[in-house]
Amino acid sequence: MSKNERVFLVGVVWGDKSSEHFNESMEELQQLADTAGCDVVNTFSQVLKRPNTSTYVGKGKLQEIKQAASSSHVHTLIFNNNLSPSQSRNISDVSGCNVVDRTEIILDIFANHARTKQAKLQVELAQLEYAYTKLKRKWKHLSRIQGGIGFRGPGETQIEVDRREIRKKTTTLKKKIKNIEQVSLTKRNKRKDITSIALVGYTNAGKSTLFNKLTSENRYTADQLFATLDSKTRAIETETKEKLVITDTIGFIRKLPHKLVSSFHSTLLDVLEADLLLHVVDVSYPNLLDLMQAVEGVLEEIKVEQKNILIVFNKSDKMNGNHYLFTKKNLMNKYPDSVFISAKTGEGLDHLHEKIKDFVQRCKKYLNLEVPADMHNLMSFLHKNAEIIESKYIKATNSQALKLKISGQLIVGIKKQIEDYKLLKYINK
Repeated sequence: MSKNERVFLVGVVWGDKSSEHFNESMEELQQLADTAGCDVVNTFSQVLKRPNTSTYVGKGKLQEIKQAASSSHVHTLIFNNNLSPSQSRNISDVSGCNVVDRTEIILDIFANHARTKQAKLQVELAQLEYAYTKLKRKWKHLSRIQGGIGFRGPGETQIEVDRREIRKKTTTLKKKIKNIEQVSLTKRNKRKDITSIALVGYTNAGKSTLFNKLTSENRYTADQLFATLDSKTRAIETETKEKLVITDTIGFIRKLPHKLVSSFHSTLLDVLEADLLLHVVDVSYPNLLDLMQAVEGVLEEIKVEQKNILIVFNKSDKMNGNHYLFTKKNLMNKYPDSVFISAKTGEGLDHLHEKIKDFVQRCKKYLNLEVPADMHNLMSFLHKNAEIIESKYIKATNSQALKLKISGQLIVGIKKQIEDYKLLKYINK
């Protein structure tokens, strides 16, 4: 879509869907259009028992939209749901406008915001896979080509040629993405002994702003949907010299296109492999529980097992108890282990740091270890990465008896450096 394109927004509420949820969904569509750089001229909505199978909206409403588009010089309609190929074609035929559904505008935003090679390839793959299902509307005549004299059979339709080209390009893209994933996997393996934290949450909840605060980075932030698409990981060190890695991940949204979830699966591995998830929630949003459920739905879709999740209510500086459905008090009652912060102002970050520190401490295990005096590398490793509780030299064995507290991940690191595993006396589980 071109920037500053004049558009109409169109939505249908049907069945048992509440008007409140529908209005929120349309407001989100407005945000998507704004993020895509469109100029929203007007919004059309209709209440139906069920969407029209051929034109989605009723025929009378479609004529109304056609006349308004003609008089307002609007050439694009953005629908709040996904449309079938036949619905898109029929609406376009009647209105004379370009028709864009919800998935297509999200894909358009992703294409504009992708920065890294991996993200660009993933978006292109998602676009091609979605286009594959939409080809029917692009070829009304299904003109035969490569037929005639010298060819057996009726030849190929244009749609068959296009589908074959899409399959070829899709295969090529998947190979390129797989190669990049191998590099990412190597990087992950290098830091698997370090406690990892991933930021998850609804798009525009303030994850990147929080990431900048925790890591002293300068990651791009903006008050718009999907401002950042690429995962970014940075190492930090706590006051107790603990090493952590924190990853900022892609934002989620209601009805996140399935093709995007599958295409960005390698990016979401950071979520799957994290030891702790910080679920960042925009506490200033009136129906924030709906946004939380949308995030939980995506986590289920990517098969995130039971994880340690800390709810981080962000934007607490914007809370207004009289205006919003939830006050700080009743949210604390509902989520007693949660944290209230403002990533923008820094309010509550000390409390968040304490929560992270407590989690790291809970992950630690007590270990008794006898280290021969000549294992200098292991001693250096332990002093850098473990909390030495007690140390005693044993003259008879020329070794150091240590009682220490260390994270479970780093026990693997210790084992790699010990040739004789019998040196591990015991681990308290």
